[in-house]
Amino acid sequence: MSAIGDHLRLLGDETRLRVLHLLESEPLTVAELQDVLDLGQSSISGHLAKLKQAGLIHDLPEGSARRYRIREDAEARLRSAWSSVRDLSRQEAQFASDARRLSDQLRNRGTSWVDRVAGSLHREYAPGRTWESLCHGLQAFARFGRCIDVGAGDGAMIELIAPQADSLTCIDPSPAMVAAGTAKVKALGLDSVRYILAPGEQLPLEDASCDAVLFLQSLQYIADPAAALGEAARALAPGGRLLVITLLKHDFAEANRYGHRHSGFAPEELKRWTRTLAGHRTVTLPAETRPPRFQTVILTAVKSVDAGRPRRSAK
Repeated sequence: MSAIGDHLRLLGDETRLRVLHLLESEPLTVAELQDVLDLGQSSISGHLAKLKQAGLIHDLPEGSARRYRIREDAEARLRSAWSSVRDLSRQEAQFASDARRLSDQLRNRGTSWVDRVAGSLHREYAPGRTWESLCHGLQAFARFGRCIDVGAGDGAMIELIAPQADSLTCIDPSPAMVAAGTAKVKALGLDSVRYILAPGEQLPLEDASCDAVLFLQSLQYIADPAAALGEAARALAPGGRLLVITLLKHDFAEANRYGHRHSGFAPEELKRWTRTLAGHRTVTLPAETRPPRFQTVILTAVKSVDAGRPRRSAK
């Protein structure tokens, strides 16, 4: 009961509720909250500190100030408690008055949402502006040719990749994943997609037989990642491309619960293991907002068009 009691005490203060109602509708700075609430800076900062410590809000720098907002990834019970209190108190006269004052303040300032998020749009939510919609849009420009997805799992990416591939071979060492993926392929009627049960270190593919090999957050599950990347290089045809999306090296024990065999990889490791390829590019993405704040690293490389004779054929 202690956690629930803490949540109720946190949300039992009227000033903190006023702050939360305002932040629910608009990310705000301390100065902006002062103008609306007509309270001192120290009082508002104290309440913000408690809300931030509890994990219900967070702040991001904006020029010389910091803008506070509700956390979308707040702990589930805390978020649920706030949602219930918010819905019950929304029509209270004080909160409605605060909302009107905020609306007047923003209107008088002549500041639109677009203007306020300039420089920080990549951190903001906007209706319809999701990574899923972006991926579906950009994939129309991709051409995968004969594509291999190593560690494909149950086929979460099939619908993105298959339309832009001449053929798609999904390889996974888990019988359960292969069964689920095969069922999905059948349900979608994708004749150009097949599943193969095999480990990433022993790809059942002819030398120089594919145009693209993908490791989409699968490398950390493979026992010998260097061998798997070597196999990918072998299977690529001259001019073929390798894409690896994986976790950056970390020391977060939380990854163990997902069955990871490796605690991420350094970009230099990935380059070393794919040294037979050319045109290496690596990108390290910003840390995730959700604790423990994993980071992703992306590697792309290409097989030289004048690559030598293939080393062996598939068994």
